[in-house]
Amino acid sequence: MIALAAGLWGTILRPAAYEVQGEFVARAGPDLILVRHEIIAPLGMSAMEQMAIAVTPVQIDSLDLQPGDRVRLAVRPEGDQLRLVRIERR
Repeated sequence: MIALAAGLWGTILRPAAYEVQGEFVARAGPDLILVRHEIIAPLGMSAMEQMAIAVTPVQIDSLDLQPGDRVRLAVRPEGDQLRLVRIERR
């Protein structure tokens, strides 16, 4: 019962993460990437809009992403920005 309550509390405190598939456009800075994505209905975003995603360099440095690379990622709203949860090259 305690584990269930703790799990529910964590869900309440942390907003949902959204799966995104798209194309890497650029690294706009050490902590920001640009991605053209497929439709993300829960966020009200049409297909192929470009979005900026806040990252930590450790999350993306080892991937050596190049413009045009297909990616699958999860993002979470954090204030007025989207924060990268995870990313992989497709």
